[in-house]
Amino acid sequence: MIRKFVDRKRELEILEELYNRGANLIVVYGRRRVGKTTLLRKFLKDKRGIYFLCSQRGYEKDLERFSEAVSEFLGMPVKFDSFEDAFRFLAKHGKLVVVIDEFPYLIEAYRPIVSVFQEIVDLIIKDSQVTLILSGSSVGMMERKVLSYKAPLYGRARGIMKLKPFRFFDMMEWYGRDFEKLVRLYGVTWGVPRYMELLNDGSDKEIIANFFEPTAFLFNEARLLLMEELRNPTTYAQIIEAIALGKTRLTEIAQYAMMEAKDLPAYLRVLQELGIVKREVPVTKKVSKRGIYTIEDEYFRFYYRFVSPHYEDIEGLNPEPAIEDFRKNFNTYLGTTFEKVAKEFLIMLSGKGYLPSRYHRFGRWWHKGEEIDLIALNERERKALFVEVKWKELSEREARGILRDLKRKAELVGLDSWEHYYGIVAKDVGGKEGLREEGFLVFDLGDFPHYR
Repeated sequence: MIRKFVDRKRELEILEELYNRGANLIVVYGRRRVGKTTLLRKFLKDKRGIYFLCSQRGYEKDLERFSEAVSEFLGMPVKFDSFEDAFRFLAKHGKLVVVIDEFPYLIEAYRPIVSVFQEIVDLIIKDSQVTLILSGSSVGMMERKVLSYKAPLYGRARGIMKLKPFRFFDMMEWYGRDFEKLVRLYGVTWGVPRYMELLNDGSDKEIIANFFEPTAFLFNEARLLLMEELRNPTTYAQIIEAIALGKTRLTEIAQYAMMEAKDLPAYLRVLQELGIVKREVPVTKKVSKRGIYTIEDEYFRFYYRFVSPHYEDIEGLNPEPAIEDFRKNFNTYLGTTFEKVAKEFLIMLSGKGYLPSRYHRFGRWWHKGEEIDLIALNERERKALFVEVKWKELSEREARGILRDLKRKAELVGLDSWEHYYGIVAKDVGGKEGLREEGFLVFDLGDFPHYR
């Protein structure tokens, strides 16, 4: 199912601004399948430009292919002995954009290429009308070899864009306003466009067909992504699986992954840099030894919760244990997905002025067995919003019970001199108008379209 180009308006505007200001170098990167190539081709659509996709066939072959791309663009045969010669030639041909996609392939084929492009940017196209865009899907390599302090191209890019998956509310343009369906789809795709193309209604049947069939694209995708990005993918996979199964502290993760706890932080830092894992501390603590690890990327969280533990069974054409696990536990799994959705929703409301304050920090809080799903803080005004998030339909009586307990837990947080507000975000809340009249902030899926 191929859909239209969706909601990259801001990204296109940024590229246009940089282009109009005469930027010589722009870097665009992000995880695979996130839509970089589609974005760049859309940007090139009304411009004089060359799009070149690097291969894994070696430096000489890519140089030959780049010569062919320039020949096709200009309508005349040219052949270059180096990329420096190619850009000396292009610098004489007026205003144009040159996109080199999957630049990390070229780095792997010829390590000095980054220094070559430093010379191209510093000396060859500096005073020209050429805008060079380097793009890549290997997040680690782009950050280490192109953007880091020690990289030859450090500080030369006029614009750096890390393209991310669509946010929950961006997905409305793709799937419509059935928000219960959207939560299910968000919980398995994380807003990654390539995965969204494969799913339409988020039904159990559709998810099973795309994840629990050995020939399905999404069945092996997570493993392939780790193999492309990391040197020791098996260890990283065990760490992700441990967290996805609810083991959030260092000792628990290390025990599951069968490794020393002292060796674990280095692996977790890499996973954090890739945006797969997130370290969380209570929102009231900027630094804390009580940090826990969670899976940030919902596609990886779903895969390593429901697919990876049953991988051998599924591959051996015995998917029934995996499917049973999925049917039994998917709704519970979506509780965490909905907490992320609720956080995005409240951040949006805060930015638009719909909440009692414009809050600057949002996050969870926990201490000695007590937990609050979401607290929003405005430290300057000393205002705090305490919110419970429930992926279920609540009666008015249930909602009042949750709010009473929320008030009790709020007294344990240590914000006694602050102004307190209390709320609920749930799938559905009975009697919500009456609760609002009493000063509570109560939202459910039915409210989502009104505040978008």
